[in-house]
Amino acid sequence: MRFYTGVLTILLFTISLLVNACRPPELEQAVIDYNGGRYDNAYTGALSATEKYPDNEEAWYYLGELQGRKGQIKEMMSSFDKSLSLKNTHQAEIDFAKRNYYSKYYNNGVSSYNAIIKIEDKKSEEATKRLERVISDFTNVNLIENDYMANRMISIAYQFLEDDSSSLKYLYAAAEAEPDTALAYTDLGYYYQRHQNYLKAAEQFKKGIEVDPQNSECLIRYAESLDLAEKQDEAIAAYKTAFEISPAEKAIPFNLGLLLFKKANAVEEDEAQKTKLMEEAILYFEKAKEIDPEIKEIYDLLGTLLLQLEQYDKAREILEHGVELFPESSSVWQNLSFLYAKLGEKKKAEEAFEKSKQLEEQERDIEQ
Repeated sequence: MRFYTGVLTILLFTISLLVNACRPPELEQAVIDYNGGRYDNAYTGALSATEKYPDNEEAWYYLGELQGRKGQIKEMMSSFDKSLSLKNTHQAEIDFAKRNYYSKYYNNGVSSYNAIIKIEDKKSEEATKRLERVISDFTNVNLIENDYMANRMISIAYQFLEDDSSSLKYLYAAAEAEPDTALAYTDLGYYYQRHQNYLKAAEQFKKGIEVDPQNSECLIRYAESLDLAEKQDEAIAAYKTAFEISPAEKAIPFNLGLLLFKKANAVEEDEAQKTKLMEEAILYFEKAKEIDPEIKEIYDLLGTLLLQLEQYDKAREILEHGVELFPESSSVWQNLSFLYAKLGEKKKAEEAFEKSKQLEEQERDIEQ
């Protein structure tokens, strides 16, 4: 037994010598330094080994490991790719290193961003340094794996730094990283809305709808962008689709009613068409009022439309309820004065008009 044990030990030692003998001397020393924690020496040795033995996959692997330790993530990925292109001997170690650095830089980026939120002055030197760190950390994440959220966070950082072109660049990069994510196109849509490029905004929100047809935010903003781009008929159709998906969202029927009201006012010769549009506008304003009865503008707009259509009983109900809810609104009182005049209630009309004038003067004083 002692004889066989001795033979086995000699064999293992011989195999070890043979394996190590396969390493070039520069790489062997680099590995020794690496295992001993002398990383600068190891880096110099590994770099020398890759230059002298460019077809040695182990040399490239160790160089990548050492570049990662130095924070040279772009170079690390290049070295790892080179190693794997030659042979996949170190596939498991490389995958582990990538996951490790991905998590490290992602968490660092999130920490830096959370610190920025707490800084009151976003233009301070401290905030700027933090934002630059966010960009640096998430750039390293992207070097390891192109990531939707990493690109989005870089875009937000550039937005804080008021670098619009870079912010837009990374919004597009986010959409490319995950083209099936509606949020990526929503972000792009909001970007173009802020820059008043409403047709471009509509284009992006439409892409979001194509990805997620039930996405109410994309539907609403798509309609809104068309409206702002003065694509009236397309906006009306889009608002109606959005309302089918989100019937509890008060902004949709309100905006739709307003758009139909504008379209009605633009009609000059076709009274039947004008009336039809006004009645449809009333329908949607009433829906908005059902969702939220405390939107002041609804009482103004409904009152105006009902007066124009000579639906005085309904107008009275709306406007008198309006001044109960909003007694400080000059415009609701003014419409009510017009209504009373139409009904021949002269005293009430004069009182309502006087109240409207007083409130209007108060509003002007506040503005000044």
